[in-house]
Amino acid sequence: MKTPPVVVSNAIGILVAAGLAGQALAPVQSPDAAASAKSGVVSDSSANRVPVRTAMTSDEAVAKAEAATKEKPGDVTWTRLGDAFMQKGRETADVTYYSRAEAAYRKALAANPRSIGALVGMAWVNGGRHEFERSVEWAKKALALDPDRPDAYGLLGDAAVEMGDYDGAFAQYQKMLDLRPDISSYSRGAHLLFLAGDIRKATLLMTKAIGTGGPYAENTAWCRAQWALMQFSVGAYVPAAQILAEGLAATPNNYQLLAAMGRVKAALKDYDAAIDYYKKAEAIVPQHEVVVALGDIYSLQGKKKEAAEQYALVDVIHKLNQANGVIGDMQMAQFFADHDRNLDEAVRMAEAEYAVRPNVYVADTLAWCYYKTGKIAEAGKMIAKAMSQGTPEAMFRYHQGAILEKAGQIPQAKTALYQALSISPNFHPLAAMAAEQMIYQLGSVSE
Repeated sequence: MKTPPVVVSNAIGILVAAGLAGQALAPVQSPDAAASAKSGVVSDSSANRVPVRTAMTSDEAVAKAEAATKEKPGDVTWTRLGDAFMQKGRETADVTYYSRAEAAYRKALAANPRSIGALVGMAWVNGGRHEFERSVEWAKKALALDPDRPDAYGLLGDAAVEMGDYDGAFAQYQKMLDLRPDISSYSRGAHLLFLAGDIRKATLLMTKAIGTGGPYAENTAWCRAQWALMQFSVGAYVPAAQILAEGLAATPNNYQLLAAMGRVKAALKDYDAAIDYYKKAEAIVPQHEVVVALGDIYSLQGKKKEAAEQYALVDVIHKLNQANGVIGDMQMAQFFADHDRNLDEAVRMAEAEYAVRPNVYVADTLAWCYYKTGKIAEAGKMIAKAMSQGTPEAMFRYHQGAILEKAGQIPQAKTALYQALSISPNFHPLAAMAAEQMIYQLGSVSE
């Protein structure tokens, strides 16, 4: 990976701040929320041991905050209620909680227009809805009142990541880490280092996040799921499964851990187990990724009826998210391109998404949409942008190989396809097979 020098220096800074020099979508842990939720977290410094949590649940936090707003309504109590709703939304992926949180934050601001916690809360809500420009506006309002507010810097960094400004994200996360090294800042730094292609340092920083622990069990579970997926991305399927098993022992109903385990089991070609984990995750939260993944396994097994039932849910989920103010069509564009549906619409969606969120994942999706509609020159330019950070995603390499093959660059196509399978041999049940078949077919092509 050719990492820009500024990225390297900032990455080193992140590790130094974490005490580890020579070591998305992350949890937002506001001081108000942490104070109200955390009755005590006992954790070992090693991420291989699951922290023992004695904090209240999000339901308890909501009930406590609601009672407080009745007993003593004001900006502090309304802000804590908003924070509790946002945490509940994280745990359930129920986007209706965004509206409930926003209402609470607005009541806090009505009581005190200078409520920093409520301003940060509004930034959090807008980030969750993918309205990143508005999230930035709210975060900056908070920082104008308190330049040392760490979670505001974290939300600015989140927006920068989504908008493809990775140097800017490093700068914002560095400020957050300098002010408050905790699960929220460590995990953000880890995710950004992963995007920059530094798996080793990303892994070390994520284990630091897990060892630190958070006010809710979901916070640590999220970090474990992300750590496992980092291992998955480089083909370390067995270690990934071990990480997830430890997490599920502590939080057996966490849908993110269950979904990640489904993905790992599919990579291990234990499809019955993968289906079981995906079904459990879907029963808790019918997320787009889970629904599609389950449909793809059914398709692989020739179970057309079951696959069709899963795919039918995709549009339902998308419309539900839109109805609740969540912006963004990247997932639908990717789904359409992967399954050869509504390809012109897929291009339109991906182009609109890239116009506001030019990050590596959207670039990859747009490249794939262009490829599927025969726009190979455009696809080539866009896949180069997807590959620009050196992110260890085998799917990017597979897409690059397919695009290069259509462009007539056979040796380069073979190299990219081999690299995809070298990074993570079973990165996707259908795409990995397609990569293998393409390599076989290209073997007989004259160069």
